[in-house]
Amino acid sequence: MSTQPTLTRRHFLFASATVATGALLAACAAPSAAPAPSGDAAGAPAGELIELTLLGPDRELGNNVRRIVVDRFNAQMEADGKPWRVRDSVGPATDNDLRTKLTLDAAAGTLPDLFNMHSSWVADFVAAGYLLDMGPYLEQWADWDKIYDVLKPLATYEGKIVGIPGGTTFTWYYRKDVLEGAGIPIDQPQTWDDFFAVCDQVKTKTDAVPCGLPGATPWGGGTWAEGFRMVWLGFDGPIFDEADGKWVVSSPNLLKALQVYETLAQNGWLTVDELLTPNPWEPIKYQMFPAGDCTLVTGGDWQWEFDWGPNGATPIEGLFERVDRWQFPAEDGNAFTYVEGSVGTGAAANTKSPEGCAEYVTFSASNDVNCETLDVYVGGPTNRRDFADACPAYTEVVNGKMHQASELFETGRTYKFERTGTQRLADGIARATEDIITGTLTAEQAMEAFADAMIEGLGEEMAKKA
Repeated sequence: MSTQPTLTRRHFLFASATVATGALLAACAAPSAAPAPSGDAAGAPAGELIELTLLGPDRELGNNVRRIVVDRFNAQMEADGKPWRVRDSVGPATDNDLRTKLTLDAAAGTLPDLFNMHSSWVADFVAAGYLLDMGPYLEQWADWDKIYDVLKPLATYEGKIVGIPGGTTFTWYYRKDVLEGAGIPIDQPQTWDDFFAVCDQVKTKTDAVPCGLPGATPWGGGTWAEGFRMVWLGFDGPIFDEADGKWVVSSPNLLKALQVYETLAQNGWLTVDELLTPNPWEPIKYQMFPAGDCTLVTGGDWQWEFDWGPNGATPIEGLFERVDRWQFPAEDGNAFTYVEGSVGTGAAANTKSPEGCAEYVTFSASNDVNCETLDVYVGGPTNRRDFADACPAYTEVVNGKMHQASELFETGRTYKFERTGTQRLADGIARATEDIITGTLTAEQAMEAFADAMIEGLGEEMAKKA
């Protein structure tokens, strides 16, 4: 068993959203050069080197990959006669502590030139004016058209491109062996009624709990990120009103999403007891699912490697024969894979050299560097449509699952959930789902309580009822 199971969840989710390209994880992936500046960079005297500081979370695998990228970048800059050098440093390992540090640094005007970002921070950082707009550099970068188009809007905020977007796909994972052993069809459930029918058969024909959908407050941000937002997106209706810039916090589609939790809990199809324990992903994803005692869990691409792979938290023998993926059911019968975007490495608005930052960010997204780091850390699908051709080994790692995931980018469904106020919504949904699965409130009552709390907390200028 892995000695660092937290990597499989929260640390991975942070890493995949923060490191370089957001594909081959770790802290900076690998690219080609950005627009070369003319003359001396940032007004530096001829021959003077410009040191750019880079900050990433202190996690072993990420540190190892960053070290490779930084060393290669510095060597390339020296060979090319360019003035930029990057000095790597590590910050706090946890998400909250790293955000706190960056927020304090930003307020003091001492942000590092380059830093790894969680996508949930970006809207607030852009609004505060902390981030450099790299659009003028990225749009001139020769490889910009190699990045999947579906991801690009997810790294654009208020007209600014703040990084090279990466991505991961979210689906249901199911125990194929348990279902087939009980004579339960494994056809893709297209609607939630189809999904409920599978859950009913699992409960009737096996001893397993059918479903481990993240919910309630102990799961923290994972209730939102690994479950609820995909459920919500599967019902037709408003989520965020672009016309007036407000979250829609009471609506028929939101109610239907909350009723999914109500239906699962009331029928005994949900791991309610486990959802109410500390670190609920451990009993559900690391114990019950590997043992076949829970047949359905949600999650992202990383789970093939970091949860159930040979070196994962709880390896599943014969993983690729016993486990497969379903898309999320949808109200209209068109099941979908959810594609989440990340923003990679960002640069401070007050950096000493915007050109140098852009040079590093694009360098860290090149195929040759990513192919080298493939041997160190594989955490998610590549964000480049040409990577498999440039690095054939990519089609084979993790039994080809990452390559399969990257091929879903163009057909998967995206939504820009990361906006100002997202964290408050996530906290509110955790509370609402807990009240529902414990029977404290009905779905209707929970939605009304949620809506009132969001309008009070965000203000009527940011939240409204449909």
